[in-house]
Amino acid sequence: MKEHFKIFIKDWKQIRGKTHEFLESLPEGKLKWKPHELLGTFGMQFRHMIVSQRAYLVGIKRGRIDFADKAFDKEWETSKRKIIAALKALDKELEILLSSINPKKEIIFIDGVHGESKESISRILQFLIEHEYYHQGVLTCYGRLAGLGKFIFM
Repeated sequence: MKEHFKIFIKDWKQIRGKTHEFLESLPEGKLKWKPHELLGTFGMQFRHMIVSQRAYLVGIKRGRIDFADKAFDKEWETSKRKIIAALKALDKELEILLSSINPKKEIIFIDGVHGESKESISRILQFLIEHEYYHQGVLTCYGRLAGLGKFIFM
């Protein structure tokens, strides 16, 4: 694996580790809790994280990330065991993928805000980290609103 990707994997494991810490501390019954009728549940946040990471992995392999595949296992919203297993499987797949990818590869990235752009694999991996941080912020807010204490992602 290229040195750049080794550094990314080390950082990713630390960042994702905080997500796992939060998930482990979350009572199973709270997965269905949501702070407002117009917002999703804790479980929906985790499901979204899984589906998004899957889109990144599929897209990196094929050279185009588009987030079109919205299919998911409904238990990703209600079962900590299923969520943890899915996140761990995706992380293993990410590590394997980065061990064989050309660090100069460019990816077409299509999102709902900025449209289509051509990005380096390094930039794509930065997007993945930013997405994880974003959801850690959402989960922190949800946790505080749900009265779960002072858990903070840091």
